[in-house]
Amino acid sequence: MNYERKLTFNLRMQGMTEAEIAETLKEVRSYENTAGTSVKTEFGPAEEYAKQFPKRKRRTQGRAIASAGMVLAIVYLLFAFFGKPLAGIDIRDYVGPLVILPALAVIAAGLLLGFLVDYFQPARVS
Repeated sequence: MNYERKLTFNLRMQGMTEAEIAETLKEVRSYENTAGTSVKTEFGPAEEYAKQFPKRKRRTQGRAIASAGMVLAIVYLLFAFFGKPLAGIDIRDYVGPLVILPALAVIAAGLLLGFLVDYFQPARVS
């Protein structure tokens, strides 16, 4: 968990584009190379430094993955509740009596995967 990864993640959460993130990281690296001091001592924690930039609404890949997980869970629940009356398929034959548990697992997996993608994806170089 280095400073650049934390800064990249927090800048994504602020809504900055990948090009803006890459430019900011280039400036941070340049400062660190010329000044010889750590950027954490100069700019403070990555979370605080990222808050200096204006917050905008922007859809990240991680948010798209989490949304896809939510949509899949809703489709599954619709099929679970309306599958037997409409198609004669009882989902409980496949998942057991706990029908909602797989939907919760899909939602949790989507949220976790979305977070991990946003956190570990390096900034694209412009």
